[in-house]
Amino acid sequence: MTHPETGPYIRCEDLFKIYKVADLEVVALRGLDLKVERGEVIAIVGASGSGKSTLLNILAGYDTPSAGRVAVGDKDLLRMTGKEVELYRREEVGFIWQQTSRNMFPYLSAVENVALPMMLTNTPSGNRQKRAEELMDMVGLGHRMGHTPEKLSGGEQQRVAIAIALANSPPLLLADEPTGELDDKTAAEILDLFGTINVEMGTTILIVTHDPDIAYKVGRVVMIQDGKMATEVRRRVTFQRASGVLDVDQPLEEFILVDGSGRVQIPRDVLDKLNIGERARLRIEDGKVTIVPDDYGSGR
Repeated sequence: MTHPETGPYIRCEDLFKIYKVADLEVVALRGLDLKVERGEVIAIVGASGSGKSTLLNILAGYDTPSAGRVAVGDKDLLRMTGKEVELYRREEVGFIWQQTSRNMFPYLSAVENVALPMMLTNTPSGNRQKRAEELMDMVGLGHRMGHTPEKLSGGEQQRVAIAIALANSPPLLLADEPTGELDDKTAAEILDLFGTINVEMGTTILIVTHDPDIAYKVGRVVMIQDGKMATEVRRRVTFQRASGVLDVDQPLEEFILVDGSGRVQIPRDVLDKLNIGERARLRIEDGKVTIVPDDYGSGR
């Protein structure tokens, strides 16, 4: 189901995702809000189990939230039929798994792997081959088209995975730990490639990563904590393409995030420094909001 697109390209509002494991309920997302503009490259970071991969799977149409709202472009992901979701995954979004074996068929050559998704869109054979070869050239592997995955290095396999994800020219590219199994040099090359794709194709890119220096490589970083967006780090420049090179000259600005319900996550170390526990007082002074311990001092 589609609706006229207004506002940000990606819109997540009050998302919850609850999994049932045996007799236990595991809450992966707890009222998450996220907005992404068309053409942005952002990184999503957080500890293991914070909900990063769950969010990506929902945006890719592989999973559905337990509650909340999520839209990509003019697509309301919660109101689409099964067939519409299948078309969305096929034509609107490219997904890159961390495990390269999940991105490629071992018995096909690299260029055949890239051409394969186009078979599902009834693209003529000649056009499939041409497009696959162009993508292999774009990711710098024009000389490795006929090689099967086991003959490619980890970095080369990940480049092929990117080409596969772009086969049907999706406007959205989702990458789950795309550099997690690569050395630093190769990981930098992959981020440079993302930057090129973003600039040349206008693709919106979301990267889930554990890279501690990612804030110096993309324009915006959002941190997930306990299933909710907690803080955001931005570059002061209006536009910053993804790059494998650390740009430490551009200053970073960190913000805490206010969700649609007015909730704010204050870092635990800040609360500890202020001796704030379960309760605090909120004051408005000179146009500023101040949070202070309750009248009992400790707030506990």
